Amino acid sequence: MTTPLLSVRNLAVQIRGRLIFRGGSFDVRAGQTLGIAGANGAGKSVLLRALAGSVNPSDGDARVDGRVPREALSRTPTAYFAGETTLPGFARAASWGTLGTGQPLTTERRRIRALPRCSRQLLGLRTELGRHPLSLILLDEPWDGLDPDGVRWLNATLETKRDRGAGIVLSTRRLEELAGLCDKYLFLTPAAPFLFRAQDIEEDGRITPARLHEVFDMVRNDPTATIARPRRALPP
Repeated sequence: MTTPLLSVRNLAVQIRGRLIFRGGSFDVRAGQTLGIAGANGAGKSVLLRALAGSVNPSDGDARVDGRVPREALSRTPTAYFAGETTLPGFARAASWGTLGTGQPLTTERRRIRALPRCSRQLLGLRTELGRHPLSLILLDEPWDGLDPDGVRWLNATLETKRDRGAGIVLSTRRLEELAGLCDKYLFLTPAAPFLFRAQDIEEDGRITPARLHEVFDMVRNDPTATIARPRRALPP
């Protein structure tokens, strides 16, 4: 079995003395996709920021290619996108769009903050995902603001990147966006994080939105529930 691209053990993060997230343990290997789901405030964004090296964990450990994120991400080609927080509103859209491949993504000369939300989101995603090669992809709420064409483009692009060997971590508050895209699911509940393989939920690994909601609601309402061989996120 190959060494995990991303390895997380008992991770906890505090911000200004407040515990935001704790108890996360999981692995992501090359060619795998992990979906992280939880309500607003569950710690999804903070967890991804820790994986991207912009937040230091207060406990536990995260490694990318065997190194702490801040050291690894300069050596491991990584895409990190978290919507408005990772877009400079003052930058010209046309200039920003060249940062991925060196080729322009748009002829739009307006500043990014002047664009419609869908256009801003798509510009940011296309710029990040357009870089080659990519070993690790970290996307926080990537579907926010996208129209149906944008959603189809994003899903197809993620499948292509995964098939080319990228490890992918996606977070969302809307579980239906993850259904069918992920090899593993990490559910952030008030009681604890719960980790499932797709095969833990359905034998063939084919997950419908309804089934994903059913499992999430069961572990959220009853952390002791046994659902298709659930695995708590300690250890993975």
